[in-house]
Amino acid sequence: MTRFGLICLFFTTSCFFSLAQVVPDTTRINIGDKTIIVIDANPIENPLPKIEKHDKPAKPDRLSDSDLKYELNHFAGVDFGFCMLLDSRGSLKRDSSTEWLSINNGRSLNWRLNLIEAKARIHKDYIGIYTGFSVSFCSYGLINNINIEVNEKSEAMGVPVDPQERQFSKNKLRTTALQVPVMLEFNTKKNNKKNFHFAVGALGGWVSSVITKQKWETERGDFTERRSGGFRVTPYTLDMAIRLGYRRTAVFFTYALTPLFIANVGLPVYPISFGVQLLQF
Repeated sequence: MTRFGLICLFFTTSCFFSLAQVVPDTTRINIGDKTIIVIDANPIENPLPKIEKHDKPAKPDRLSDSDLKYELNHFAGVDFGFCMLLDSRGSLKRDSSTEWLSINNGRSLNWRLNLIEAKARIHKDYIGIYTGFSVSFCSYGLINNINIEVNEKSEAMGVPVDPQERQFSKNKLRTTALQVPVMLEFNTKKNNKKNFHFAVGALGGWVSSVITKQKWETERGDFTERRSGGFRVTPYTLDMAIRLGYRRTAVFFTYALTPLFIANVGLPVYPISFGVQLLQF
């Protein structure tokens, strides 16, 4: 009987011990060689601590191909520079027959508004062809006291003006041309922040306006006269163009393949211009 009681006590103790391992909310009370186990009927399970998942820092967004297409456009903007006249010998100096076309290079300015640009990529953005639309203003500061006229041979010529009547303080020939470029462009980087770019090509244009502007003073006051007309200026032009830049600025050079006048007294003269891009759209 004693052996049977010990077996029952051992079995009961083992069951309580196993239950104590499964149920965490238990209390053990030891009295002499006996152990009383108190089990909570409604244990509150402690939730496992949540492990917060820290998101990896987001990588900076890479420019898509469509973004790069506009990021690496360099033509649209505002150009400013100087314009000069080369004769057919490649000289900036006028001979006796073209003395009337002598200009003050420091007062002969060129502004170009490059309004539109469209680009076709050949090899990603490293090589491409772009076109667009621009408006070019050239102002040639004439040195001599002359009027530009057209003779009986339909040649542009300079007619001297008596300084006793009008001594010009300003005498300019101004042309306005609408131009369309076709340029082959090269970029060293796809990211414009460290990109050198180079473009070479042509500018085709139509001369929409030609005027002369003259200012002089007399005892009666200050006078200004504007005269508009063709003056035998070549209406359709073709210029060779080069642009070299870094990031969002550039320098430019253009050389006219068509003469300034369809025909003029003396050697034909060809406009050239050079300058810097002040602003990029």
